[in-house]
Amino acid sequence: MRTIFLEPYDQSLDDQFRAAASECHPEFHQADWENMKKRLDQMEKSEKISRAIMADKFIELANEFTKTESKERVSAAIMFAAARYNAFEASSKSKNLKKDKEDALNWYGKEYTKMLDANMDELIEMQT
Repeated sequence: MRTIFLEPYDQSLDDQFRAAASECHPEFHQADWENMKKRLDQMEKSEKISRAIMADKFIELANEFTKTESKERVSAAIMFAAARYNAFEASSKSKNLKKDKEDALNWYGKEYTKMLDANMDELIEMQT
């Protein structure tokens, strides 16, 4: 995976953009630009990628792996990745994972079972 390094924020670029845009839209004042920036910042903070879209992206990657690997190996890798990430999430939420481990295992197990059941029902429905 390639790491991308972003340059530090450069206020002068904002100023250059604002000056160029003001030539095209002289009706805009400094306060207008500030309000637009605030709205864009709020949108970035509030707009999240849906769980379904994220899942589809993981499935796209899994489908790429099935070009060279069996579905069973890909499925095992996905479950291992989910388990690893869920353990990481649980540890970040718990002050004492050793004490909370059983509760976390029960919760993740129930959630996975519900999701698997719902997806199997959907496939069964499609087959009938």
